[in-house]
Amino acid sequence: FMIFRFSTPLCISVADYAFLGRQLPSSRSWLSLFALLFGAVGYGLTDSAFQVEGYAFCAVWYVIFCIDQIYLKHVTNTVKMDSNWGRVFYSNLLAALPLVIPFMLNSSEIDAVKNMSMDGFLALAISVVLGAAMSYFAWMARSLLAATSFTIVGNVCKILTIAINVAIWDKHASMFGVSCLMFCLGAAFLYKQSPMRDTKPADDGGVEGKDLLPK
Repeated sequence: FMIFRFSTPLCISVADYAFLGRQLPSSRSWLSLFALLFGAVGYGLTDSAFQVEGYAFCAVWYVIFCIDQIYLKHVTNTVKMDSNWGRVFYSNLLAALPLVIPFMLNSSEIDAVKNMSMDGFLALAISVVLGAAMSYFAWMARSLLAATSFTIVGNVCKILTIAINVAIWDKHASMFGVSCLMFCLGAAFLYKQSPMRDTKPADDGGVEGKDLLPK
């Protein structure tokens, strides 16, 4: 799965050019993207749980993920909101609505909520706060970065998650695999966001506009 995910910036960078008006990546950025994929392949092949299966699922996920990244960036460009919290509210509301009916029809879930302990309530409250914060900063980053850059940031977060996982449990990649993760971090650092085709490249690495933080 990680190998598939780390190949998505290559596809999304082309979609950025085709649909969102950006230039194609520079030679340095293309090298960075392929280096990310190379590092992910190296890690995946040394993972103790690596198995080659589920091609159909990966193919469906790949198409949906790439479309999702491009479409949501299009939404942030075209649908203006007074606050970033508006995007957080609508995205979570739309995701939660389909769960209402299954919850109401599941008596065991209702009983679990009614009989929830204080520890369970605190765990639920913390997860809600962390989820809302993650959604807020994800939408903020999406509004500031190109779709390709946002995808790379997401991949870097995945690398850090794997690094923590490796530090806690031992049934994972070898030292070579860990070195591949570090190689991926270095490759991500070298990526430079492509500017819009109708503007000159910005000196700040491609971040559009002077206002860095949305309202």
